[in-house]
Formats: sequence, structure tokens, C-alpha cells
Amino acid sequence: MLSLKELTEEYLGSLKYIKEIPRRFELGESTDIVALIGPRRVGKTFMLLKRVRKLLDKELQALYVPFDEPFLRDMDVRKFAELVRKEFPDGRVYLFLDEVQEWRGWAFNLRWLHDVRDFIIYVSGSSSALLSSEIPSRLRGRYVSKTLYPLSFREVVGFDVRTFRERGRVRALLEEYMRWGGFPEVWVSRSREKVTSLLDTIFYRDIIERFRVRDIEVFRRVLYHALTNYANFVTYRGLRRFLKGIGISVDVKTVMNYLAYMKHAFLIFTNELYTHSRRRMELNPKKIYVIDPSIIALFPRSVDEGRIMENITYLELLRRKGPMNDVYYHRTQKGEEIDFLIMRHGRPTQLVEVTHTLEPQHLKKVSKALQELKLKKATIITRDEEEKIQEGNHTIEVTPLWKWLLNIS
Repeated sequence: MLSLKELTEEYLGSLKYIKEIPRRFELGESTDIVALIGPRRVGKTFMLLKRVRKLLDKELQALYVPFDEPFLRDMDVRKFAELVRKEFPDGRVYLFLDEVQEWRGWAFNLRWLHDVRDFIIYVSGSSSALLSSEIPSRLRGRYVSKTLYPLSFREVVGFDVRTFRERGRVRALLEEYMRWGGFPEVWVSRSREKVTSLLDTIFYRDIIERFRVRDIEVFRRVLYHALTNYANFVTYRGLRRFLKGIGISVDVKTVMNYLAYMKHAFLIFTNELYTHSRRRMELNPKKIYVIDPSIIALFPRSVDEGRIMENITYLELLRRKGPMNDVYYHRTQKGEEIDFLIMRHGRPTQLVEVTHTLEPQHLKKVSKALQELKLKKATIITRDEEEKIQEGNHTIEVTPLWKWLLNIS
């Protein structure tokens, strides 16, 4: 069996083979357990290994421990701590525990490691079970989670936009981004095969095996239906009717579970209508968004530029949202939908509408929503159009997607 130091060095050796794309993301420092979560292949392991390398270069004590190694999964936490102390007998040790959800009893184990005060702990995983909102109560007050998404458009651009030359390059890159998305390996290779492999891995390892799905083909039908209905409304009963229409009989609870599994693996997100009633939120249709445009592109018949723009905007809003911000969709009193409503501390703060081409009805419904919510400013994201519209005391900023993604005013 490899020692923990040998295991760490073995994994650190992989850094030299990786083409790095700088990220606008910091792990930070904390006395609490820091959890780095997100889907597979977004660079979580790379980020942990980079931090380990820096710490070791500063002659600090650090270990990288991947819990997808079979000999570690069932290890007792005290036995594990003894192995760490065998490597570093004195002083505090930085522990970087990768895919920690694979460690049997991980929540108890992390609490024990935290409470003995010998270790500074970073963990990562591809499961939303590591979200602060979903962790067991025994870890509350000891734990903070940070989500790493696929590369943002700002990260793939990586240069300042000052002249027509850069603007031309950015527009070309946006075309590429809408096709290949932000998974680092996919962006570098432009490989459909890598996207297919990634989806298969999430499908089998993060969903079928983890949740012990019995009827794989039925789940596959639900999955494909969800992925091809991105930026569209869905209901659990509507999904059930769709399956019944193709000869598959399942109950609503099964459909609910299947969508929950996809969300758990960070494959999809669901956005809800904001209301003051939690029950009404649950009963209203939800909008599905997919973790990355490259997965959408696997289904050519579902590719729609306007819907992809909306999907990209939703993901960017997730990246930008602070701990007290939440993203919903909004419906005016006349039932007109606004794509995104940002709430802060339970109060509406921002409206965002996405449309390929600006039409009068977009301005009309956004203006109405501003009045109803008592907001002064909204953003309409378009493919190319740009203008500032003043209506009474309301301002509507119309901006191209590339500018909004780069946060250029």
C-alpha cells in the first residue's frame, strides 16, 4: 500500500500534463471545513493539487487524498488520522480530501477530523450532498461550500476588449462557447467524444450506481427528455404524461426522484417561480437548465440559439450570485414570464430577460414587471442589439450577450 505522501506525489506528477486555463476562483482560507463541489471534469482536483503544490513548495505540511482509491473508502477515521501523523508527527496538516462522499461515514469522519484541531481541511466532490444547504446537521457551523462551475465566458476569453480587433475575436469565441461550453478538456480539445464520455460517466457513476436505479432505460428516456427541454417549462405530471405517451408507465414520485438524481449530480438545475408561498412554488412549472452547452449540442434537433443564450445566462447568474442572492423566474400579474428575477435577503433586486432579437412585447412586459416589483432598472440580453431605454423612472439596458458575460458596461 502506498503511503499518503507517496500517493500525494503520484497525483502531483499529473500537473505537468495539464494545460491550465486560469480561473476566476479562489479556495480561500478558513478555520471551517472548505468544500469544493461541482460536476465532474470542471477542475476541482486540479485546483486542490495546485494548492497542495504551493503549500509543499513553502515547506508546509499538506496531503492530497483521493477517496476513489478503494483502500481508503472504508478506512476508519482514527486509522486515517494515524496514517497522517505517521507522515507528519507534529504541527497542523493541510488535508485535501477528494471525492470525499465516497468515504463511508464521511460526515462523521469530517466532524471528527475538524474537532481534534490537528488539521486544516479541504474537501471536494461531484455530489450536491456536499452543499452547505444539504449537509447533515452534525457538520453545521463547521463547514462552508463553494461551487466550481465549468469555465465562464470571461475565463475562456482571458484578454481585455479594447478595440474592434478584440471585439471581433470575442464574437468568434462566443460562437465557439455556445457550441463547446466550458468543461476545460472539451474547450481545449473541441472533442464531441469527450462530451459523450463525460455524460456517460455522470450517467453511470454519479446517478445509476449511486442511486441504484433499476430501470436504466426508463431513466435514460427521462434524462434525454430533460436535457432536450432546457430553458423550457416542465412539470412532474407533464413528464409522466410524456412517458405514458411513448408506452412507459411510471408514477409521479419516480419522475420527481429521477430529476432529483440529475440535480444531485449537477447535470441539470431547475428554476422556480418566485412566490411568497413555498407550496405554490412547488406546484408551478419549473424551468430546466443544463450544466453546459456542450451537452446540449449532443442533441442537434434541440439546438436553439435563443434557448442556449438563456441557458448560458442562467449559469452565469449562478456564478455571480452571492450567499444571500437567489435566482427565480417571474410572472407578471397578466401572466407574462420574465426569465430571471434576482432576490437578495428575500427582496427583488434585479430583472433579466433574454431574447435573441428584441421585440416590442419584451419591452412592454419588462416595463410592467418593473412597475409591479417597484424596481428601477432591468437588463434585456440580446444576440447583438444594444441600447438604453428610459421609460418614466425606469431604465432598461439592452445589451449583447458577449458584453454582459464579460461584465462590460
